[in-house]
Parts: sequence; structure tokens; C-alpha cells
Amino acid sequence: MSDTSTPPPEPNPRVSALADDVVATVVPEAVGLERRARNRRIAVSLAFTAMVTVLGVLAARGTDWFFAEHDARVASEADDKIDHEGPAFTASMRLDTQSSEAALFDAPFSAEDKRTLLGMSKEDGKLQPFMEARHGRHVSYSDVRHSAMGISYRGYSEAWLMDLLSDRQAGLVINDLRIKGLSCTPAKAVTAIEIQGQGVGGYDGMLFDLTRTDPVPLDTAADENFGKPFFAHRKIDLGNGATPGGLRIEVTSGTKDCTWKAFEATYVDSEGTHTQEITNDGKGFTVHGIAAQREQTFQARATDPFVTECTVSAQGELSC
Repeated sequence: MSDTSTPPPEPNPRVSALADDVVATVVPEAVGLERRARNRRIAVSLAFTAMVTVLGVLAARGTDWFFAEHDARVASEADDKIDHEGPAFTASMRLDTQSSEAALFDAPFSAEDKRTLLGMSKEDGKLQPFMEARHGRHVSYSDVRHSAMGISYRGYSEAWLMDLLSDRQAGLVINDLRIKGLSCTPAKAVTAIEIQGQGVGGYDGMLFDLTRTDPVPLDTAADENFGKPFFAHRKIDLGNGATPGGLRIEVTSGTKDCTWKAFEATYVDSEGTHTQEITNDGKGFTVHGIAAQREQTFQARATDPFVTECTVSAQGELSC
């Protein structure tokens, strides 16, 4: 029988030479070794090179991650710093003249003014123009005279509407409000006209009684907390997209006229506890009382006679 098997092809001298050149360039230490040893050395070298490459890629990515985290942290700290620059919040103040219950006057009415006042009717609409012409100051009295407030003199209060807004990204909480730089003198007003049936609404409220040694704001909301310290159970949240806050702030000074520099708010944020002053558009505040020995008090009511004259006790209680 003849042998029909095909002998292996002879290696191409050019290909072999090219392979030797590649080995000599990439794995020079494998040159001259026996074929198996050379192949083993090439495999080890290539594996090592691949491992080094992978480690290099991982190291580069780790470095990128580290610096990315660092850059993000630095950017966040910069944002926080910018966020905390300037005032924590803004407050706009305006005197509440729309919900008053009485008016105070620095001088007694003349006999003619008194006759005019007592001769008015509810329908003729003359009372408001009469008070405005004599520069009456708008005041309230219902909260001051409520027994839950525990106010010693049943006088009057003036009120401001405060709107609070913070554009900070981080939240903050106002947890106290005090009067700063208080100074008082005897009240100038000697005459009052009270109007029954007028009330207030629309704002959460607090009242300061300046006849006390250390006045704290008392709650005027019509619930179980009426007359209690406002911030004992309430707080004002601002920033972080919180809805702007509104407050009606009443202040009573009994038989004194008082001025003060500002309301001082205490607030807490991520950096701790701070204070910020709230002024009356850059100015101070003034509240007016009624003289201890007032001269005239009148009361307007829904029933006839529309206006009557009253007597007042030493504690400010009216008898009309």
C-alpha cells in the first residue's frame, strides 16, 4: 500500500522572521530560548503586561473618582458659603391700620366736638372722618383685655404685620423673638374712642406686654394656646422652599409710650444658633399707651345711642 498522508507544510521563512522580530521587540528576554521555554516566557510577559495595563486603568479611574469627589465637596462647601452670606431672611413690616378697634388722641375733645360725636348715628358714616381729622392713632384692645393674657392694665395695643422670606437653599428655624433697646415715657394720649365689633384675622399672631420686666411674645391664636408663650409650642420655618411666613405682632405698653430699636430674632441653621435684627424699614418702632389719668373715653356700638361717653377705673376698665 502507498502512504496517502500529507506532510506538514514547511514554515514560511518570511513569517518566521517577522515573528522573531516581534518577539525580539516585545519580549527580548525570550530570544534564543528553546521553543517551549520561549512560548512560556512570552505568555508570562504578556500576562504581566495585561495586568499592569488593567491596574493602570483602575488607578486612573480611582484618581478621577477621588478628584471628582473632592471637586464636588469643594463645590458644595462653596455653595454653602455663598448660601450663608448676607442676611438669613428678609422681613417687611407695616403698621396694621385695617383691623383696629379704637383710636387714641393726645388732646381732649372740645365741647363742640363732644356734641358732634355724641350726636352721630351708625348710618351717617361720620365717625371715621371725625377720627382721621383729629389724627387718631389706630389701636386694638380685645387681646390685651382677655383674662388669659394676664395683663395688669386693660389698655390698648398697636399692631404690625410682618412678612418673612428666606431665599436660602438650606432651611432655618426662628425660635425666639424679643424687643431690643426699649425705652418708655408716660403716655401722651388722654382721649380714646372704642368701636365694638371690629376684629382681626389673616395672620398668626403674638402680643408683647411691655409692662412686664422681660416681655416674651404671647400667642394670640384662637385656640388652646392663647395667652401662652408663642415659641413654647411654635416655630417659624424658612428657607429650603418653605412658604413665606406672616405674623401679626401686637405690642401693649399700658400707660406708657415706648420706643425700641428692633425686634431681635433668634434662629437656628446647620451652623448653629444666630440672631438677626428686624427693623421698621431701617428705623425703630413706637407704641402708644393711654395716660394713667385719661380725660375722655367714648364707645361706639351697633345699638342706639351709637356713641356714649364712659368712665374708666384705675385698672382701665370701662363703664359706659
